[in-house]
Amino acid sequence: MRLSKKKFIFLLLSLALVNGLIWGFAYERDPRPEFSGSGEAFAYDQTALKILEKGIFSSDLKGEGLSMDRFFYPVFLVLVYKVFGHNYHAVTAVQIFLFILIVLLVYKTSQMLFREKIARLAGIFTALCYSIASFSGWLYREVLFVFLVTLLIYCLYKSQITFKNRWFILAGIVATLSFLTNAIIQFFIILAVINLFIVFYKKKFKEKLFKIGLFVLSFVLSLSPFLLSGYISFGGGGVEGLLLRERAEKMEKLEGHYWEHFIGNTLGDFFAYRWFKDYNPKEVRHGIETWNRKSEWVDQGKDLSELNQILLGEAKDFIPKHPIMYLKQSSIDFLKFNTPMIPNMRMQHVFIGTYPEMSDFAKGLIIIVIRLVYSIFFALIIYAIIKHIKSWSKLSWILLLVLSFNSVFALIHAIARYSVPVYPSYIILFSLGLVYFWNKFRKKDENLFSDK
Repeated sequence: MRLSKKKFIFLLLSLALVNGLIWGFAYERDPRPEFSGSGEAFAYDQTALKILEKGIFSSDLKGEGLSMDRFFYPVFLVLVYKVFGHNYHAVTAVQIFLFILIVLLVYKTSQMLFREKIARLAGIFTALCYSIASFSGWLYREVLFVFLVTLLIYCLYKSQITFKNRWFILAGIVATLSFLTNAIIQFFIILAVINLFIVFYKKKFKEKLFKIGLFVLSFVLSLSPFLLSGYISFGGGGVEGLLLRERAEKMEKLEGHYWEHFIGNTLGDFFAYRWFKDYNPKEVRHGIETWNRKSEWVDQGKDLSELNQILLGEAKDFIPKHPIMYLKQSSIDFLKFNTPMIPNMRMQHVFIGTYPEMSDFAKGLIIIVIRLVYSIFFALIIYAIIKHIKSWSKLSWILLLVLSFNSVFALIHAIARYSVPVYPSYIILFSLGLVYFWNKFRKKDENLFSDK
């Protein structure tokens, strides 16, 4: 018997709760560096405590929690600490609740676009997605950012379908909160403004200009006080020099070692270490020398904006002269971004120095099976995109998010964790591709899109 929508939603959210509890608390981490090994999580925690103590950001606290593009996550922690005290379990519980809302948003968004069975599949797969749920126990911005990005996609689809003012305004506000959580969303927001003109091409120019203006004005007005406050509190020094010089350093180290890193990022370090004697995965993961220069500069109490200009100049001298090297590094970062994620470990490093009792054959087989499953996952995503690329008005917001995140991270710097915000979109496209492929297998012709 077919479940009613209300019963299905109840079971879906129950599944999300169970999965969130299992992965969230199983992999819960104390943010202190001696327990988590992460200075980033500790910086968020300490920044939140500074806000509680002084009511403002303290410029004497060094760490990533102070940068403008991470502003909102410490504020989120403050809200949790205000209600529950300085309690890490409470943060985990709240982030599990956000995970449940993500599942609901994926289901509701899919309902607007596709038939009910695709919406249900997307909801179930998201509820089972340990990649998102496992971050509930970490003081990282991932779960909050995934929630905000998924909510933004939902609001944009609502704006497109209903053409009501409130959804454009809400989308602008959510875009601001997303930007304050992770500034990487700025590239998607720029594309979103352009896409609004495209999806509303049949509307009268004045009508669509007014609606799009609401979105832009809402974003600008809600961002302005935070942006002003940020520059007053932290100074105007950027980080583009650090990022680009790090990029140049990785490009230099990749030269002459491309194929070993290609194997390391497609099959994993387990195979790369056995096939290449001089393989070192750390060479193109971070620009260690660049970061050491930053640490020394900070220790000397010098102005970071000055260092940023120095590093930016060095990067500008190097990168334009080596476009092929840049493209090679971009391909490696693209692979890193889409590396399969397994709980509490990067898939790239599986079986390195662990489980000595297992044979190499068994380890290799497990890695290949996991990689094969992920390959099928991405193959169906690509299949769905190719088959429905003409349905731009239906898929545009999902596709823009996927394309913008993949492109920007590939061109700058990527690790698997950065892909978490696009997994809801991946799952929606995977569900569409799976149903479409199954219908083709059964030789069944069916309209998979909703009538909205």
